[in-house]
Amino acid sequence: MTTPPIDALRELHEELWDAERGMDRCAPGVAPGVDISALHLHAVRETANGAFLDLQDGNVDRAVIALRSVLALQYPLSDRPWSATFPTSAEQPEPSGDDAVEWVHYDPNWRQFLGITLALCAIVHGPSLPDDVTSGINVALERCVAGEPDNRIPRWYTNPNLMHAWLQGQVASTTGNRILRAAAHNRLAVPMERLLRYGDLDEYNSPTYDGIDLMAIGLWAMYPPTQGFADAASTMLPRIGARVSKLYHQRFGISCGPYIRAYGLEPTEYVSLSGLLYSVCGEPAERVLPTPITADTVHVHDLYFLPLLEHLAPVLTPHLQFAPVTSERHHAQRFGTSIAESLLRPGLAVGWDTGRRHEASLGQYVPFTAHVAEADGSTTAFGVMLPPETAWVDVERTGDLEFVVRAEGRVETVGVRLVGAAATVAATQIHDRTIRIGRITIEFDVPPGEMTDGSTHGRPELALTWSAGSIAAQISITD
Repeated sequence: MTTPPIDALRELHEELWDAERGMDRCAPGVAPGVDISALHLHAVRETANGAFLDLQDGNVDRAVIALRSVLALQYPLSDRPWSATFPTSAEQPEPSGDDAVEWVHYDPNWRQFLGITLALCAIVHGPSLPDDVTSGINVALERCVAGEPDNRIPRWYTNPNLMHAWLQGQVASTTGNRILRAAAHNRLAVPMERLLRYGDLDEYNSPTYDGIDLMAIGLWAMYPPTQGFADAASTMLPRIGARVSKLYHQRFGISCGPYIRAYGLEPTEYVSLSGLLYSVCGEPAERVLPTPITADTVHVHDLYFLPLLEHLAPVLTPHLQFAPVTSERHHAQRFGTSIAESLLRPGLAVGWDTGRRHEASLGQYVPFTAHVAEADGSTTAFGVMLPPETAWVDVERTGDLEFVVRAEGRVETVGVRLVGAAATVAATQIHDRTIRIGRITIEFDVPPGEMTDGSTHGRPELALTWSAGSIAAQISITD
């Protein structure tokens, strides 16, 4: 019998808890292939989320220890870009001046991730916490808000904007700061305006970031700092929930691509926030998450968000209604000149994207995805991703299950990454310029000059490179 995900988290929390340090150790699944235990690192965000789990379970004493440990690690307010954020691990040194690199030496979004967890601890369990912890949380939240530069988060960067707007609203409501309340409404208006303009969020259809975005909007709905947050949530949740519901394919346990950002294509090979959300909605855990979940499971740190999602479930799950795919579903989403399309049938889910030109997180962008049911009951999970030398990939549908892929290089080199589940890559057949994976055939206009195993972070992939400015390929799927 599959262990319920929340019980798997409890077991993991017990295994990783370091009573002497008062924090959770970093799990090996955070960095597959690295002996992370030898580094003796302690995870800041997971310790905070573990504290919320402990509070939910009545283990107040341990939660208090963890919260004090986390609060002590917040960087002070300063004129530096890491002002008032948190280190990713307790052992991470404070950034060392002008040479500090964003996302390497500090993560500015930890203001938002730690902020919402600390705020929930105070909102839901404040009466159980000692005065020094509740006052410490209030000070930390004020610092998170004050330390965030006004223009750091781009308008299209959905998840930190959603979280930070709520944090601004919460701090404004507790302090009575009218200027901050106006700033919260101004930030709230950004994702709201873009959703009304395009029909969806910029951070569109991501196995990880759909979960974060819905979690943030769930905060707007369950704990609205103002009526404006409640009103916005009442528009956003039905709109996003309808899209997630339409694109979810129960046969595969996935949302049909394409994905603006993804860490993998197979839900049972890594922990995703969307998988957690699907399980909260009643989908079998073994369909949408790895089984079993252990400290070595890839991306296991996202499991720590489960108690937050479960707490917000009453305002989220009414908008997520899943049903088997018994007839064809088609969904198209335009963002200006780009269009993302999804096709679902009982035995397949195919997604493709064209016209998108962006630089952020290109290593996680999947402009073509295919999940195909094979005759033996197995699944072929396949995707096309971009290596650093490739500027963009366009995919267009040319027949029923036929597609043309075009990739443009940054210099006189261009490449693609062919990714999938471990079994998919293992079954790949390569001949000259033709690659066959189950029912999927990819035929390039010229043979690749180089083909290497580019598997990283537990994700199998083939990296293909050409000494050319651009390449094209035909993808066909036999029905």
